[in-house]
Amino acid sequence: MKAKFAILTFVFIFFIFMANAFATSLTLVTNPPQSMVYVNNVLVGQTNIYGKITFEVSAGANVKVENIGYFPYTFVFKSTVPATVQVNLKQISYIFIDSTPSDAQAIVDGSEYALPATITVAAGNHEVIVEKDGYVPQKTTIVSQPFGIVKKHFKLEKAGKVVITTTPPHATLLLDDENSFITPFSTYLQSGTHSLSFSAEGYSSLSTIVYIPKNATPIDLHFNLKKLLTVTIDSSPSGAAITMASTTFVAPCTLTLNEGVYKYSAQQEYAYPATGEINVKESGKYVVKLKPKMGLVVFTSNPMGAAVTLNGKFIGQTQKSMRLPYGKYEVKMVGNDGKVWFGRFVLNQEIKNVYGDMINSGMVIINSYPSTNTIVHIGQVWTSVPATLNAAVGVYKVEFFNPNYPTLSRYVEIKPGEVSEVDVSLQPMSTFFVMSYPLGAEVSLDGKDMGKTPIFGEKVEAKTHLLRIKWDDGEVEKKILLAKDKVYTFSFIDPNSVKITFISYPDPLTLKIDGEKKGQTPISIQLTRGKHSYEAYDALGDEVESGTLNTTYFSSETYFFLSGR
Repeated sequence: MKAKFAILTFVFIFFIFMANAFATSLTLVTNPPQSMVYVNNVLVGQTNIYGKITFEVSAGANVKVENIGYFPYTFVFKSTVPATVQVNLKQISYIFIDSTPSDAQAIVDGSEYALPATITVAAGNHEVIVEKDGYVPQKTTIVSQPFGIVKKHFKLEKAGKVVITTTPPHATLLLDDENSFITPFSTYLQSGTHSLSFSAEGYSSLSTIVYIPKNATPIDLHFNLKKLLTVTIDSSPSGAAITMASTTFVAPCTLTLNEGVYKYSAQQEYAYPATGEINVKESGKYVVKLKPKMGLVVFTSNPMGAAVTLNGKFIGQTQKSMRLPYGKYEVKMVGNDGKVWFGRFVLNQEIKNVYGDMINSGMVIINSYPSTNTIVHIGQVWTSVPATLNAAVGVYKVEFFNPNYPTLSRYVEIKPGEVSEVDVSLQPMSTFFVMSYPLGAEVSLDGKDMGKTPIFGEKVEAKTHLLRIKWDDGEVEKKILLAKDKVYTFSFIDPNSVKITFISYPDPLTLKIDGEKKGQTPISIQLTRGKHSYEAYDALGDEVESGTLNTTYFSSETYFFLSGR
């Protein structure tokens, strides 16, 4: 025990020695004099009538100077060598602070106080911040006089106030996808992220997100909605494929766009590609110009001197040459004797020769009723109707095809330099379906093969037809009357008998059909189509199987397996 006490005494003396080893001399000069001096909250003395005191102190010690009627002064002594420090105490004063709302917090010169509060401070300038969660903090400087009291009331404004205006005014505002308002509009928003969506008639909609900081000051937000304009984008030459405003279309095309500048690229079959910008300021028509490709066209005829009309406009007599933009053209030549030649050509090269032979060719005008979805075949040409064609002299078969009408054929004679016409009226069709039992029967209509059953949705001319259904062992023939725009379904059953081969394994069985003994398996039996009963017996005469056969849908030859046990 004595040894332990000796050790502790040694440690205590050691620390005292070490502390004194690092101590240094500090001289304080205070105003006013006779002030109390504390080191690490321990009184070390009082300055004399001259305001001076000298004592030993370690570096890092906390030194405080106090005097009655003065505000304490505290500092940390950091020097490791003897030093002199002048301390001028300030006379005390008081600040009284309250607020609306009353439970706010004040920060005075970095120290926090719950309000309302009377705070003792040194006379002079003091930075004051009053704050409360959910309200806009207020900051000011308060000047206090010696031994005086300053009263200050703070009225805090609720935080998160937002004033929202738009161009145009009176837009509809959807706030946080829940509440709808009309601008101009003001509200208080909690701190965090909020979504705003605006819409107004004649303007594009606008959506955005705003962030409201905690205890934010009032925020003014203004949003410009872009006016929607109806514009027609055309091209010269017309028909160009234009890519603009993230869409591709064929000019002319009417679009609804926001006011602004749009980049475009344009392509046209017979022109050079073009790029540029369109400044859309108001509704109306805007034209994209492309530079057309040009070629030389030479018009000649037999006989010469024919009047030439190009796309309906008279351009002169053969022989005639002129430069034209690339494209499609219709040309008509009329000779002195009244003979006519008509043709179409595509200019897509530097030089194009157009020859009109009014001696060895003529014109034909083809039309049909209805013309919608109708195409025509004449010679080696397929075209839609109405059609005007030029052809060599001769007789041609003209075929009309329309998915809603039967195929129709006519013949036309093309005479030198003359105009022939073919005008037909297509007849309505009817639709029929054909089923057979068994399936796979061959079907023919008026001697024309239609395929094998089932036949679905065949369209034929509305009239009386001869329908033939043929199986391997027989056929059915029937006259059918089909009315216009009607749908018919025909079902046929093979009228002939069915050959059924009965087999069993491993033992032969005695077979009865419709109660009549037929013999032992394996055995082939011809049965009429319909229902038949059967029984099978083993060698001992015991019945091993029985049932009903419906041969209506059987193939003409089939197999039937019996258990044989």
